[in-house]
Amino acid sequence: MNGILHEILRERLGKCDYEVWISSNWEDWVLNEAIGNKESIPPCFVESLPLQHPKVEQESNDVVLVFLPYSNNVCVAIRVFKNWHCSAEDLVTLSSLLYPYYTEAVASKHERALNEIMNSIRDVTQLLDLNELLGRILVSALSVIPYECIGVLWRYDPAIDALKVKARAGEMGEDMLKMKLKPGEGIIGNTFKRGTPKLYNSFSTVEDDFGNMTPDNKDHLNSAYDFQNIGSIISVPIKVGGEPDCVLIVYQKGRVPIFTESDVRLLQSFADQVSIAITNAQLYEDLSKRNETLIKRDEIHSSLMRLSLQNKGAVSIVNELTRIIGVPIVFIDFIDNEWIPKRSSVLNDWDMEKLRNLYESLHHPDYLTCIKGEESQVFQYLYPIASANQCLGYLIMQMNTPLEPLQLIALEQGSSILALELMRKQSLAEFYFKKTQQFFNELRLSQDSEDYWQKSGEIGIGPSTSIVVGLLEFADRVNPSTYSPLSVQLIAYLREKMPSGTLPIAFGDERRMTLLLIVTDAVKPGKLEHHFSSLVKDWESRNQVKLFGGLSSIRSGVDAINTGFQEADKALAYQKTRGERGTIRYTDIGVNRLFIRQSAEDLNTFMAEIFEPLRPAKGQTGGLEETLMTYMASGGSAAQTAATLHIHINTLYQRIRKIEEILGMSLSNQEHLLHLQLACYLRQTYRSS
Repeated sequence: MNGILHEILRERLGKCDYEVWISSNWEDWVLNEAIGNKESIPPCFVESLPLQHPKVEQESNDVVLVFLPYSNNVCVAIRVFKNWHCSAEDLVTLSSLLYPYYTEAVASKHERALNEIMNSIRDVTQLLDLNELLGRILVSALSVIPYECIGVLWRYDPAIDALKVKARAGEMGEDMLKMKLKPGEGIIGNTFKRGTPKLYNSFSTVEDDFGNMTPDNKDHLNSAYDFQNIGSIISVPIKVGGEPDCVLIVYQKGRVPIFTESDVRLLQSFADQVSIAITNAQLYEDLSKRNETLIKRDEIHSSLMRLSLQNKGAVSIVNELTRIIGVPIVFIDFIDNEWIPKRSSVLNDWDMEKLRNLYESLHHPDYLTCIKGEESQVFQYLYPIASANQCLGYLIMQMNTPLEPLQLIALEQGSSILALELMRKQSLAEFYFKKTQQFFNELRLSQDSEDYWQKSGEIGIGPSTSIVVGLLEFADRVNPSTYSPLSVQLIAYLREKMPSGTLPIAFGDERRMTLLLIVTDAVKPGKLEHHFSSLVKDWESRNQVKLFGGLSSIRSGVDAINTGFQEADKALAYQKTRGERGTIRYTDIGVNRLFIRQSAEDLNTFMAEIFEPLRPAKGQTGGLEETLMTYMASGGSAAQTAATLHIHINTLYQRIRKIEEILGMSLSNQEHLLHLQLACYLRQTYRSS
């Protein structure tokens, strides 16, 4: 001790022994100075704490103990071994004289705290595992505070919008792990929401932030620890990127509130440094996850690509994809018109046309479609298999949890490889179509009968074999990019449904499909064509696609294929001219064969020359157009026409004369009559523009 200070005390106290003790928590006392050889015990203050003013206690007749309180909960006690009456002036003097002990204690405390902070920061900044780091943060924070404390570290979980316990130190029970505090709830939630630290050293300050906790959280908290033994509390936010991420709460044990604002600033300084360590750990964790994801992606790609290179087929790839994702997957193959598995509860009301429309509505590259079910925890995911803006199929799966990033990566990888698989399948089909088309054209254009029968014999056609040629064509509104897959699907469907051996040739070229049907002895004439037309109509309905179609008459002989092709082409042209969907046989066209190659514009002009003059001017009536149509439909019967129109027969004759007058024609003239009959027939048969 400073010699001058000792001399001043000796002068003030007289010639006697004395001791100087110091404490920062009113319980743990350290002997700082001892003059004489007296043996004694640490002071014990039993009155109300904390002490606000100097206090004198007479320990015995020859011993006086003086307590001198200072700020920051530091108390200096001097024990004088003599019977000494201490005046108020003496207390003031002693407080001044012993102040250096206080300053030395505070400086020592701050130095220790600073060393602890430095050591703790060094320890935590070396950790990159986030979970381990959070636990070490709590231990390091308690080492900075020189009091007996209990600590808990909370962290915000955005998935549940609540804070959860990440680390505990002290006697805090496990019931606290059950707590989930919303931002603004309790001390923790308020600190998180406020973003600033707070000292709680009285019941009123605790009640202000504690009162809004839910009953369940209060029960869990009270079951975790008996807070009657807590003197004061410090709650400090730990920010990451400028926003609260964690909350550190420290409970000081004891009956006296010891924490001060300097302790709050100390913990806040520690928290500010810790936020850097958390940021580093998060960055490392993100990089590790990304690296792991990249490795997993490569593994997934290799696994699926290996199946593709081994020609295991699309089904094997989907099965492997199901294993990787861990959820049953429905695979829709637009090329072969297949659903695997054929029946699945996840399909709901989906069909190929709806899936194609869904794909057209997507904004690439956002391919994934998520549909929440009636229950909020059910999710349906649809992912297209596409190539060059052409949808080749779909993957559909249903889950009870949101899709995880790795599962999405697996879907993306699987979809890409399945696209290659389906494109390969489509390319093979298109190659087969080209070879088949070449063979068909060779048969159709062959002028050498020996060569013809040799080639046709390869597909089971002989001199007496009856054949029918069919042509199908997509309507204009069909997306051109879907011609090829739709052709493959339709032909695959017809091969599956038509009787065995009746469809030896079928291929697509752009929007048109050519088919060769063999009429066997077991099939009645017309039955095969009817069955074929029904199948086409059924496929149109199921796929929401419009088709025009024409079928030739039944033919046999060396020129059957070429002639049949020409007839089917005319029948198809007839359907297109009328704008009628479905197929028609060439033999059913009748007299319309004369107009097949006539343009719709020419036919409309021809009809307009007859019917336009017969239409009454505005405000007039007469029914001349209807009269002419009815007269021709009744075969020229005046009585039947009058009855149908509900007019007197004389009125009919007047109308006929009016028609002849307007058109400059006579119904008794065979050429004029044929002209009018033809116009009425075309009017009934063709659409006018």
